[in-house]
Amino acid sequence: MLLTTWGRAHRSASFWTFSLALVLLAVPASAQQTGTPQPGAALSGTVTDAASGEPLPGATVRLPALDRGAATDPDGRFRLLGLPRDTATVVVSFVGYREVSRTVDLRSGDATLDVSLSDDAALLGEVVVSVSAAQEALGRDTRAVGVLDGVELDDLRGQTLGETLANLNGVTTLSTGPTISKPVVRGLHSDRIVILENGVRQEGQQWGGEHAPEIDPFSASRIQVIKGAAGVEFGAGAIGGVVRLDDEDLPSTPGVGGHVSLQAFSNSGQGAGSLELDGAPEALPGFAWRLQGSARRAGDARSPDFVIRNSAFAEASGHLTLGYTKGPLEIDGHLRRFATELGIYKGSHFGNARNLEEIIARGGPDPDWDYAFSYDIEAPKQVVTHDVASLHGHTTFGDGHHIDAQYAVQNNRRQEFDAHRPYSDSLAALGARPSFDLSLLTQSLDLKVEPNLSDRARLSIGVQGRTQLNENSASGSLVPNYRAFDAGLFAHGSYIASGALSFDAGVRLDARTQRAYPYDRTLREYGDVRRTFVGGAAVAGGLLSLGERWSVAANVGSAWRPPNISELYSFGVHHGTAQFEIGDPDLGVERSLDVSTTLRHESDWASGEVSAYVNHIYGYVYALERPEPTVTIRGTFPTFETTHTDARLAGIDATVEVRPLAWLDLGAKTSLLRADNLDLGGPLYGVPSNRVGGHVRMTAERLFGARGVFAEIDVEHVARQTRVQTGAFLAAPYPPAYTLTGLRVGGTLPWGATPLRVQLRVDNLFDVRYRDALSRFRYFVDEPGLGASLRVSIPLG
Repeated sequence: MLLTTWGRAHRSASFWTFSLALVLLAVPASAQQTGTPQPGAALSGTVTDAASGEPLPGATVRLPALDRGAATDPDGRFRLLGLPRDTATVVVSFVGYREVSRTVDLRSGDATLDVSLSDDAALLGEVVVSVSAAQEALGRDTRAVGVLDGVELDDLRGQTLGETLANLNGVTTLSTGPTISKPVVRGLHSDRIVILENGVRQEGQQWGGEHAPEIDPFSASRIQVIKGAAGVEFGAGAIGGVVRLDDEDLPSTPGVGGHVSLQAFSNSGQGAGSLELDGAPEALPGFAWRLQGSARRAGDARSPDFVIRNSAFAEASGHLTLGYTKGPLEIDGHLRRFATELGIYKGSHFGNARNLEEIIARGGPDPDWDYAFSYDIEAPKQVVTHDVASLHGHTTFGDGHHIDAQYAVQNNRRQEFDAHRPYSDSLAALGARPSFDLSLLTQSLDLKVEPNLSDRARLSIGVQGRTQLNENSASGSLVPNYRAFDAGLFAHGSYIASGALSFDAGVRLDARTQRAYPYDRTLREYGDVRRTFVGGAAVAGGLLSLGERWSVAANVGSAWRPPNISELYSFGVHHGTAQFEIGDPDLGVERSLDVSTTLRHESDWASGEVSAYVNHIYGYVYALERPEPTVTIRGTFPTFETTHTDARLAGIDATVEVRPLAWLDLGAKTSLLRADNLDLGGPLYGVPSNRVGGHVRMTAERLFGARGVFAEIDVEHVARQTRVQTGAFLAAPYPPAYTLTGLRVGGTLPWGATPLRVQLRVDNLFDVRYRDALSRFRYFVDEPGLGASLRVSIPLG
């Protein structure tokens, strides 16, 4: 089915027309390079081995403050164009070598930076955090920000985006069995978290709790999570936070490079891999390209006692990037396809209320079932494809002014197949025709101008527009057809008052008009409902550096979001979650006021961040389970009805790492959340549990010929959720607390002249039986048990 879906002719002619135009645009343009001088500055140089003087191909050169970066070519050279004429911090890193930070001065124009990296082994015994890197962390944002990049991100490859982000403190997951997870940031998820990939806002059917983001985490070189309201910069919906995924900059010097990443997982028999190649042809100056593809295939996962039947999945994705630079003009275009087919645990579908009681009392699947492991994917299941084409242009003009423009078109198709045949179909049609088949076509246009005000001030002014068309091609009417138009206008700036004190502030206005066609069950006809939602956002924050090792930041932000189409009009069985869902067509908008403060520390022997926040949400929309399930001819399903309240989410996220010895790293973290339903004067329904964890990491300079060898054990304890909303129905109490232990060992092995990064990881080391309070299947089955994974990363070129 996956391959069939992959090859399916797409319904959107505009998508492919734009995609073809993108390719045609990039190719002829590349032949017009003339080398015209540019107003922006260029930074170029080489990265070499300090001991041998040999070039280091594939080393990473980043400018974190600008979200820019490049990889060195086979001769160790790099080049970044169109940079602001200002000072900038440059971070250079490479596997097995000590990271280096440098400050470069581009105020007078182009600059050269040559860096020699030292082998980690030569420096072991002296763990040092460079001042520039520490200052980068201290001054990262006035809100709490989590970052995954470099080796840390490579060591997490092969997982879903939700599982990857769960390694950041303050981020948990909302799971639906072992195959589906979506990020939860400080208790908020789905439409309250904006996800951007290379600047394009991800638009799928994210209203569903079991609808994971259609993102290939293999392709990103850096993932950043902004925790808290960020409505000014990212528009309606950014109430809980923002997840940004960015690729590495395209190479700017001739040559071909890349890397291969391979993973194997024992629990589900999963195999995963990714190949990335990029280059810059010498015959076409200014032109660069990157081609990346990945695939994952897994069988049924295993809990400590059972095979979780029909939890297999297959996934594939591809990403083509083309770039062209001519003088101050930079253009890059992306074509991306993501496709997945995944099974839904069969035991989540039951015949009647008594069956549910029996399942809960039994604590697991029916003992008469066939629990044999399989790679087969049967109904109930989901088949999802997501296609994106985008074109981004950037130029610098005048005295360092910047302008960015971006157009994107994306189409998301979601098909969900019931365990039973669709209405009017024969038994032979089981698994062949979806019970609902949704296609969401989104087009967006973004324009942003950044005038160069002064060395101390930065200002961004932008407008955004978006159209959406949602169609359901199947007989079910869980979500109606609709068309929507969005528009937004914003201004956001920052000011450096002194070397230690900086401020940022901004305002934004958005509007959404929507025309939906929900089915009226009383009149037995489709309606025509038009609604317009208007909302504003604002932010004000400050950051104070307390010497070279401490900083404190405070931020006050407001954001809003309109209710999504499911919250308004859903009525029917949602096969992905095996529940009956009922919307509320009279819902208004959500508005939030988020106040946070963050204390950071960076020094040679320790680093840490403590962030406290209070997010007050007016008109918080959520789905509450009814006491009685809904009986249909297709079975009996738990019933969830949309409602709203005023809510307050307050918590603390804290992490600390100390390095008492050169070879020893000790870490601890905690994430505490208290969520209240202000209308009822008690706990809020459906929030994650408190958790605390820690790790011990030991390193060795060389061991058995390997470099940068490490061993790490980590422990996480998740408390039982004891706060239950007044009057809320739970078919069974929240599951008990649990503690999970993990083990990792790894290092860099020489393979001829190629360094291979290898990591062996064991999750749930003691095969603990557990269920999470936010798991949609917590009534039915345990989470996966003991599992080992092997990861290998191989640089090419």
